[in-house]
Amino acid sequence: MKIENFTNHIAETTNPSPKSTINSYRSFGYNISTAIADIIDNSISANAKNVHLTYSWDGQDSFISILDDGEGMNLEELVQAMKPGSKDPGEIRSHSDLGRFGMGLKTASFSQAKRLTVVSKKEDKLNKRCWDIDFINQHESWTLLDFISDDDHSKRLKDHKNGTLVLWESLDRIIGQAETNNESVKNAFYEEMSKVNKHLSLVFHRFLENDKLSIYSNDRKLDPWNPFLYNLSVKPEMGPTETLENNVTCRYYILPHMSRITKDEYDKSGGPLGWFNQQGFYIYRSDRLLVAGDWLGLEKKKDYSKLARISIDFPNTRDFEWNLDIKKSTATPPIGIRNHLKQIAKLAIKESAKIYNWRGIKSSNTTARTSSNIPLWTDSLSRDGSKHYHINKKHPMIKMLLEKDAKKMFANALKLIEENIPTQLILLNHNDDPAYHELEEHSEIPDDSLIQLANDLYKASIELGLTRELARQQLLNSIPFNQFPLISNYLK
Repeated sequence: MKIENFTNHIAETTNPSPKSTINSYRSFGYNISTAIADIIDNSISANAKNVHLTYSWDGQDSFISILDDGEGMNLEELVQAMKPGSKDPGEIRSHSDLGRFGMGLKTASFSQAKRLTVVSKKEDKLNKRCWDIDFINQHESWTLLDFISDDDHSKRLKDHKNGTLVLWESLDRIIGQAETNNESVKNAFYEEMSKVNKHLSLVFHRFLENDKLSIYSNDRKLDPWNPFLYNLSVKPEMGPTETLENNVTCRYYILPHMSRITKDEYDKSGGPLGWFNQQGFYIYRSDRLLVAGDWLGLEKKKDYSKLARISIDFPNTRDFEWNLDIKKSTATPPIGIRNHLKQIAKLAIKESAKIYNWRGIKSSNTTARTSSNIPLWTDSLSRDGSKHYHINKKHPMIKMLLEKDAKKMFANALKLIEENIPTQLILLNHNDDPAYHELEEHSEIPDDSLIQLANDLYKASIELGLTRELARQQLLNSIPFNQFPLISNYLK
């Protein structure tokens, strides 16, 4: 049926309840970092060059504010901006507009605070409006207030011809009922704001790097944190930039092995979540980072793939194809490019593994080598699917020990073995499939070589003066013989 035909069936107009609606806006899944980033999106869309994040602890009177020097709003524009759903999600936006739904200012603010005040200045004229959830709940009305709790907040726009201040008060989601002298909540508050600073340095790193924007947190200028680590003394390897359908571009980066950078660089370059969790795809929309370190269901996070990071850029004209959410913290690639992204991911992971696992060389990939790079350890796959690790009998020192009685050389070999436990190789196989190790079953029946070794040690102990019973007990209490109770039957 055509839309115009519905006019003959109009019944009632039902407006949503202000109380239930505004409280539902508080549950969109923001955290304080994503909420503040959403407010800064509006500053960028308003062509701001500087954003000042200010936060102050004072118990129930604590506040958070975001001040920008953007275009500002007149009273009509301010009232429209305060309106839930203030923009049509389907309208065409400028390529630099970071908004979409006309909801971010309200939903982000209400997720953290019960009072939202916006003061905006345009062409030297100041306007203010306030939403107070307690007032709305009491009066059951969508009533904006011409109110600000302290004129000192408005005065921060005095030196601006244009600009906007967003003020959060009644921070019940952050502060709760804590009083000013509650040191525990105070410390937690400042710790959360420290996380916010790291989040903003990552999400807006392209703007900060290119001097398009400066963000100040309590007057301290934030430095960008680039997940592809151009600032390291050893630069990342880069793949070619690939153009996918609908103007989507993609490029992989392979970070240098951690052993090639300094301890200070390692500590600083792990990112907010650490090396392991920062691997994967980084999705950008108009230079704003949406997703940071996620394989998007195309791969799994593994230790040997943590050097692989892949950038994806898509334009804001494709928001609905990417299922962009209101928080702008999730995006899902369209089905048409997922296979292509998976191929790029596999290539990046393969390159990462080459660098990360340089200490553990897979036996299946070994070719003719000189003595200088013959591995000390090898691995093999048994019939039951478990992985086994072997000292390489072709290694020069091991081979020589097997041919000669050389006590000093044997001691050196032991030291060599101790210093070269194949941790990377074991991790590689474990991350490929934990079942290699977790599902390994141990037979209680010893094989012939273990029986022979047990007998040799048993006889050697008796020759050293131990009684047969003591020699037997000592052997059966040691690894690996203690795993095979039946081995006692083979001792002669």
